Amino acid sequence: MAEYPDYDVHRFLPDVADHEMTVLHDDGLYRHLRFKAPGHGFSWFDLITWPWTLAFRGDMGGFMFSRVEDMFQFFRHPGINPNYWAEKTPAGRDSVTAYDIDLFKQQVTEHVAQAIRDREAPKGISRAIRHMFEQGDITWEGGARDELEYFEYEGFRFTDTFEWDFRDFTWQFLWACHAIRWGIEQYDAALRVLATTEREVVGHG
Repeated sequence: MAEYPDYDVHRFLPDVADHEMTVLHDDGLYRHLRFKAPGHGFSWFDLITWPWTLAFRGDMGGFMFSRVEDMFQFFRHPGINPNYWAEKTPAGRDSVTAYDIDLFKQQVTEHVAQAIRDREAPKGISRAIRHMFEQGDITWEGGARDELEYFEYEGFRFTDTFEWDFRDFTWQFLWACHAIRWGIEQYDAALRVLATTEREVVGHG
């Protein structure tokens, strides 16, 4: 599993560059905020909260999280933390991950490289691995695991690959993580502006 302190943030920010926040409901822990660009619905999303729960819905699908009474407080961080946040979804990590062919290739390559360094792999194995990547049925997890199960090159075989994890977070889930954090930032900024305006009004009263 990769690290995601700033995963695809540069891809996310252009998606919401023209978004405006509409407060549909704001009563303590009961909130309904909509973020959408004027004139079109691309990449729109809602943040809805009630005690102990935050729901994200929109163009990227829907996700629900539950951890603390005020879920906005839970997500107020400088970066996203999908590994931890995924644990707070009803179905857990498996519901927000999918087979990643690049992760499969990375793990196989690293395993073989270590075997070569340990002199446990025969000469020419790198060519055999490339052939598996190019010709093998590795576009889906079941096929990829079968390729490892039945791989054999001059006596070299993969073992205990059932423990290898080829799943990674979906880009929709990572996008939603960025959207939640960013949306809360917009909400907090709007509250600060409102508080400043109210103080100025009182000061001139």
